[in-house]
Amino acid sequence: MKKQQFTLVLILSFLIIGLSTSMAQKDSLKTTIVEPQNALSFVPQYAIINGIRIDYERRIKNGDQWFVIAPMFFIDNSNPYYYNDDSNYSRYQTMTGIGVNLYYKNIVYKSNKMNWKSGLPRHSLYLQAGPSFQHFSLTNSEEVAVPFIDNGITYFQFDEQDIKKPINRFGGVVDVGWQLAFDRFLLDLYLGVAMKYSTGEGGVIIKTSYSGWTQLDYSGILLDGGLRVGMFF
Repeated sequence: MKKQQFTLVLILSFLIIGLSTSMAQKDSLKTTIVEPQNALSFVPQYAIINGIRIDYERRIKNGDQWFVIAPMFFIDNSNPYYYNDDSNYSRYQTMTGIGVNLYYKNIVYKSNKMNWKSGLPRHSLYLQAGPSFQHFSLTNSEEVAVPFIDNGITYFQFDEQDIKKPINRFGGVVDVGWQLAFDRFLLDLYLGVAMKYSTGEGGVIIKTSYSGWTQLDYSGILLDGGLRVGMFF
């Protein structure tokens, strides 16, 4: 009987020691987890406006503030809606463009549920704001009056030429976003407002009665929002 009791105590002792060691190891793992300091994502809805946007985020001093740089690239080599565009200035046959948004991002709420591998909260709420800039180069085939002289008299004839027009857009953006983290996978929904000022040749603000939010020469307030998909690292 005593031998059986001794064996039972010995087994329980080993179990307790094993559980304690396992818990100690888990605690040590928790203390050694370092949250990712970077994130890289893309914004798929920019494809609707013939663009690509990639967001790079960098954590500031291991805190809840992030610096975000979001470069953009645009290209449209054959605009099928050329003749249906109501805005004369933003009408184009081919278009190229670049741009960048800069954000200061602050996490204002984090869930208690954490990803045990990455140490990131499962979901969080953030505010971000910053300036934006875009440059577009538009090309059209237009008939241009070209002068020529015949017997001392100046005449004009119309030749079809490729005419390039620039558009520069300056502004700022303020967004509220809900960020989901599945280990290191990032899914982000955001919504906010933006202010845009579109300028043409000579830096003059383009004024047109028919320009809408999605047109390149629009100036004014518009909604900003969308989806981001990416990874923390």
